[in-house]
Amino acid sequence: MTRQAQLMIAASEHDADMLYVSRLFVPDPFVAVAVNGTWHGLFSPLEVDRARKCSGLDNVHLDSPWREKARDLGWQDNLAGAAAAFLKAHDVTHIQVAGHFPLSYAEQLRNWGFSVEAASGSLFPRRAVKSAHEIHHLARAERMAKRAMRQAEGFLEACGVGNDGILRHPDTGSRVRSQHVRAVIETWLIRHGASPSHTIVACGRESADPHNIGHGFIRARQPIIIDIFPRMLDSGYWGDMTRTYVKGKADARIRKLYRTVREGQDIGLGMAADGVNGADIHRAISEHFATQGFPTKIHRGRQTGFFHGTGHGVGLDIHEAPRVSTHDVRLQAGHVITIEPGLYYPSIGGVRLEDMVVIRPDGCENLTRHPRRLEIA
Repeated sequence: MTRQAQLMIAASEHDADMLYVSRLFVPDPFVAVAVNGTWHGLFSPLEVDRARKCSGLDNVHLDSPWREKARDLGWQDNLAGAAAAFLKAHDVTHIQVAGHFPLSYAEQLRNWGFSVEAASGSLFPRRAVKSAHEIHHLARAERMAKRAMRQAEGFLEACGVGNDGILRHPDTGSRVRSQHVRAVIETWLIRHGASPSHTIVACGRESADPHNIGHGFIRARQPIIIDIFPRMLDSGYWGDMTRTYVKGKADARIRKLYRTVREGQDIGLGMAADGVNGADIHRAISEHFATQGFPTKIHRGRQTGFFHGTGHGVGLDIHEAPRVSTHDVRLQAGHVITIEPGLYYPSIGGVRLEDMVVIRPDGCENLTRHPRRLEIA
């Protein structure tokens, strides 16, 4: 009978599956193997004692003896060799790995007589449904994002506006760029135990490109998209929220764009519940945008309108299952997703609003609960 196992070789600092099973931040790759549902970790001498005290694995082993066994078998003295020796000792011949498992390791294992099957994605599809403990950590991360957003709002309120329409720094009087607002947000997050990651502060034409982090001047009467997604250093869970502001008075075009996106987000928040098809949510929002005069199309070679998904799962990865988009996906109680519709036009700029919610049997619980206001005086 062929015995099967699941195998990971990765650093838990950077691999959500490995962090999920080990519950331990390790900066360098190590081995995790599940045999008959029992998870074993193979750690270097540097990490093994800490892993025995702190990890969530069922069994923790020093990897050195397994490296020696690999050499005795004529295999390479590396992590794949240690894993192979451990698997052979447990009579395993078939291995399942995640879709992003390193190809070089997979080829070595096959050359040593193992069959290797790659999953379509994560080894833990159950990660999509969060436990109460995980939701607690996600809510904490989202509170951090919300508090950082308030820092950005306060900074924009304190800024003056020069005769050229560019904001002036409240302390130095210098012209304000995206990086100055980003520094306010990210410095605050770091001080409070969170790691910022490519925080978006994009103004004017830059805001019409959803993942442009922003580099230019911050100007009055133009939309400013601020997208904050901090990772908690102690747990590894992420928050994610977006607001759009205008410093001063917004013109009629921007006000209509903002109102339409806010209505679209309300549609999404109102529909999100256990058993709902995410594609139906995305379709309803897209249809509302089109009826308000904001169709999605390519104009002069540029994407315009609503050309990204409505939302995505959030957990130990900032983007994970489930995705709320044009593809059918049935939402389940315990999913934590974003609802983040947006509209983007180079001639106006962009507007996006993003809240993070927990799917419940009869609706959704909003973890963001932050005011949506367009104008900052």
